[in-house]
Amino acid sequence: MGVQQSKDELLYQQVSYGNSEGIKKLRSEGAGLEWMDNEGKTPLILASMNPQLYDVAKTLIELGANVNAYRPGRHAGSPLHHAAKRGLEPMVKLLLAHGANALVMNDDCQTALDVARFKGFSNVVRLLENHLCLFSGWLQELYGPGFLELLAPQLLSRKV
Repeated sequence: MGVQQSKDELLYQQVSYGNSEGIKKLRSEGAGLEWMDNEGKTPLILASMNPQLYDVAKTLIELGANVNAYRPGRHAGSPLHHAAKRGLEPMVKLLLAHGANALVMNDDCQTALDVARFKGFSNVVRLLENHLCLFSGWLQELYGPGFLELLAPQLLSRKV
């Protein structure tokens, strides 16, 4: 006689199959979205690792999955870390649009931006940098003796 799986585990399996309708049905029956496998992966982390599971990830987020769920251990990180590590730009956009925290660090003290830089995914790096950017433009820096600033500020300033 086999061991019966919980609804949470069945939902996780439906993610790996890419079955959004099965996920919705199990969720309506009370299945949880934060069940972790023996490696610490939640359904959303699993979906964020595979470009073919974009629609499944979107479904999970719409159903209330935690976009900042954290996977501890050797392959640590949030769904954003895992998507950035694989260069999945659409997945990164989806996660950021739904409130993923780009400043979360994994167990190696790396943000998703650090992971994307290390892997060389410039499109994901640009996307994350634009999301994190607080200011973009020129700054006017004044230098030199204070009394000259009053007389000729254009001669004592430079764009930075």
